[in-house]
Amino acid sequence: MGTWWGIFLHRVLGYRLKVVRSNMKRVYPLMGEAELQRMVREFYRYFGNLLWEILFWHNPGPQRLQNWVRFDNPEVLDSLAVEGKGVALLTSHYGNWEWIAWGMASRFRHRLWFVYKPLSRAWMEGLLFRWRSGQGVVPVPIKALRPRLDRVMQAPFGSEELPALYLGADQSPTAHSRWIQTTLLGQPTLSYQGPEELARRYGLVPVFVRIRPNAKGRGYRVQLVQAPEDWSLQPEGTLMQWYLDALSQQILEAPAYWLWTHRRWKLEAGRERAS
Repeated sequence: MGTWWGIFLHRVLGYRLKVVRSNMKRVYPLMGEAELQRMVREFYRYFGNLLWEILFWHNPGPQRLQNWVRFDNPEVLDSLAVEGKGVALLTSHYGNWEWIAWGMASRFRHRLWFVYKPLSRAWMEGLLFRWRSGQGVVPVPIKALRPRLDRVMQAPFGSEELPALYLGADQSPTAHSRWIQTTLLGQPTLSYQGPEELARRYGLVPVFVRIRPNAKGRGYRVQLVQAPEDWSLQPEGTLMQWYLDALSQQILEAPAYWLWTHRRWKLEAGRERAS
């Protein structure tokens, strides 16, 4: 069913088709038209399945989550929890990021804080907040994050919940946000500075959430990749570039599962036109 949704979005509605093609052409400038069309079709087919998963399996339950979201090396977070260390989960809009969050919240001792920017329409914001609150996930609006971290991270070990910040760090920053110059998929890319600042300020352990769709059937495999131990001793921007390099490799291995409908290089395009 989801595949047909994708075909409808692609062929009938042309949903963000220009954005998808523009993003792919930027990343694959030498790709011929036939190959580009094939990649576009593969993306929309998965995109339809993603929407089907999110809308019709929005509360899959613990047993389905165990079957659909499997962890290759759960000991990474298990050991950090024993040590009482908070975590910055550097994730992305790749695969079903909502399922991954639920799967992590139901599996690990850390309390998963789903950090997000609230929607402008109150009724949609309330609906999304309630929807994301299942399976042990704690939605945390971005403006409420630092006060909450100040309280939790300064409390004695064991007296407060141990947070794991779920940070979708691959999106384009706004024109007025704090950003740094990085590289993503071989492209000069402006990226949010916040994830690295949070990890440095609160002593959070950065962990890249590497996602691989199951080869057979529905579901995903997750590999937890801890950042090099000396990352905090390196210059500013080191952590974000490490994350983006890992994300680039993941996307290039299976491009269809990334959210190509997002205008990831909109700020860069504006700067290019102005120069």
